[in-house]
Amino acid sequence: MSIPISRMGRVLSYESEKAVAYQRRTELEDIRFIGENMRDEDIAEIRAQSGLTPIASLFYCFFKSRPCMTMISRHGHRMGMWGVVPESATSGRIWMLGCQSMLDDTKDKRTFLRQSKIELRKILKEYPVLFNVVDARNKVHVRWLQWMGFTFIKKHSEYGPESRLFYEFVRI
Repeated sequence: MSIPISRMGRVLSYESEKAVAYQRRTELEDIRFIGENMRDEDIAEIRAQSGLTPIASLFYCFFKSRPCMTMISRHGHRMGMWGVVPESATSGRIWMLGCQSMLDDTKDKRTFLRQSKIELRKILKEYPVLFNVVDARNKVHVRWLQWMGFTFIKKHSEYGPESRLFYEFVRI
């Protein structure tokens, strides 16, 4: 039986003897893999929001986020990254970018959904106010944010360099 352990020696996830999806702190080599395997909808969102490439966007997030985490499938494959860019002592800009593999495996998807609620509760202790914007075309992200209990507070009809429709969301 193998138990996923972080570099600091702490157990990240454990469920019986089966391998499970878990997460760990992001490492530099994760950026290229996730950037090259990112969902088309996430790539479109990055370009519409900032004009950056997926890899440039992930580098920015890696260096600015506290924490910056990589999601790993139960088979050990990188599925995506998420994090929070601190905006003040109590608020942060939450983000997540994923690979298609995140949606392909039903067991990994279920574990991700269950774990995302657990992680959100932890993050809200450090950042009681979480917010950001989401591309209205990215239906997977919009549904996930609703499921996670975020509130959409404003429509931005011409947001970013492509002047696309984005929704601003918050969780307090």
